[in-house]
Amino acid sequence: MNELGDKMNKKWILTLSLVCMAMVLFVPLGHAEGPSDIITVWTDQPTYSAGQTGRLYITYNNIRGSPVTIRNISVVFEKWWAYDKAKSLWLGNMTYVPSDAEKTITEHTARVYELSFTVPSDGRAIDTEVEIKVYTNLPAPDKPIGTPPKIYVAETPVYMEQIATLFTIQVVLIIVCTIIIAATIFLSTRRPQVTWRTEEKAQ
Repeated sequence: MNELGDKMNKKWILTLSLVCMAMVLFVPLGHAEGPSDIITVWTDQPTYSAGQTGRLYITYNNIRGSPVTIRNISVVFEKWWAYDKAKSLWLGNMTYVPSDAEKTITEHTARVYELSFTVPSDGRAIDTEVEIKVYTNLPAPDKPIGTPPKIYVAETPVYMEQIATLFTIQVVLIIVCTIIIAATIFLSTRRPQVTWRTEEKAQ
């Protein structure tokens, strides 16, 4: 009977030990998820079309216990990234340098940065992930943790472009025909009327 009691006590002690270890391990994991809240990103619209201009909002939440100085924000639109040989520059990326008033973020405060972008209209207008890195006075840059933010582009069907072209041509033709008809009516009212006179017989 004593042996059975000893075994039960050992099982309870082992169970309590495992529970305590799990609690100890859980606390650091919970704190480890904190940096994911440093940077939050969203756009002003859910979808965009080719050539459309949009706005990208980046919130930097300084959860640290000391001020942070923002040096620049690097943004790369991964699917829009391409090299233009004619202009000798990379397309689809930008570097935002905040003003002096926006650089310093005090501890436990947040600041929103607003960046403007334009969806390409040269065949690169597809959905794209956005790589964001915020370079500060700290050694390593901050970036969103988890799934990268994404910009969605609405695909315009080819037949819609053809319909738009035909509609434009139709409007132009209607305007031209209206001008011709108006000119014809105007000229017909301005033409002098012909009157016929009977010849007077010589007396």
